[in-house]
Amino acid sequence: MSDEQEKLILETVTKLCTKEIPRFQSAEHYNTVPRDLFSSLSTAGLSGLAIPERFGGLEAPARTIANVFERIASIDVGPAIFLSVHAMVAGLINRHGSEEQKGALLPHLASGNYLAAFALTEPSAGSDASAITTTATQTNDGYSLSGGKCYITSAGFADLYLVFANTSDSTGSGMSAFIIPSDTKGLSIGAPEKKMGAELSPIASIFFEEATVPHSALLGPLHHGFSVALSGLAGGRINIAAIANGLSQAALSKALEHIKERKQFGKALSEFQGLQFMLADMYQLLEASRLLTIQAATHLDNAESSQETIKLSSSTAKCFSTDAAMKITTDAVQLLGGAGYIREYDVERYMRDAKMLQIVEGANQIQRMIIAKELLQQDS
Repeated sequence: MSDEQEKLILETVTKLCTKEIPRFQSAEHYNTVPRDLFSSLSTAGLSGLAIPERFGGLEAPARTIANVFERIASIDVGPAIFLSVHAMVAGLINRHGSEEQKGALLPHLASGNYLAAFALTEPSAGSDASAITTTATQTNDGYSLSGGKCYITSAGFADLYLVFANTSDSTGSGMSAFIIPSDTKGLSIGAPEKKMGAELSPIASIFFEEATVPHSALLGPLHHGFSVALSGLAGGRINIAAIANGLSQAALSKALEHIKERKQFGKALSEFQGLQFMLADMYQLLEASRLLTIQAATHLDNAESSQETIKLSSSTAKCFSTDAAMKITTDAVQLLGGAGYIREYDVERYMRDAKMLQIVEGANQIQRMIIAKELLQQDS
């Protein structure tokens, strides 16, 4: 994709999101994925970012996708999150699916007819994915799933779920991945969780009670679900880093606007050196975060990059950018003073949203473990 094409996409995204997303930032739409919003975003091609052109997608490189999510998140983190999860599932189907699966699903995912969700986390299995207890038992007709998942983005609004379940037996063990339509008998959805933020990206639990799916629901080889899940982590972490950068930019812009206009002791807040230093630190963190994110996306786009390099750079970008977003949004609240604590001024929402980004796609403590492990292995 040329720089000119990317520029055009980003301009389109900015105009569309600035116009469309605010229409849904009200209590009546909280804890939902507004279908009208998803349709508008899909019409612009955003539901097909990671999907090959032959299936109706944009087939955009990781760098362009990251820049798109940064733009969306600068308006609202919620849509950026559910689109990021959708893109990750589409990418996994494209990478691991059969030609039949890709032909049947990717055009619908690209057009926005289907919204996809990723279902791995369980009450006792988050960062430790090997601890999942949901099971998939082979039957004559396919597989029967039993168990539950929690904190699933878009649960109750998605049209299909990429579900990970144990397929172990007495002769071996393993995790497998399954593509499960939302209308599957035996699948049910819990009530949306009441979250701290990201109101336009609902999460809920999903439950399986002997939910039967055909053999064709299996994504990738049997017992290879763990490798399927891992293959999507780098792109997911880069996208979360980009979303954090969009949030940081929004917070920095609000803080700049406020201290230029607000006066105390007869002069604008922007004339106080202590506040200028805060702005300088916020800007430095944001610029460093962007560089790390683009570097990680460039590694992912480069076919010659090693898996170790991709893992290290994506974890570094995710950890640094989301920690930076937490600091930048917190300082934005401080710079707005009393107004920063009032919902009307948005920055308190940015601060609440930033906390989530330090947790999703692998908590930052896990990212630090990955970074240290990769560094130690390089030196051994």
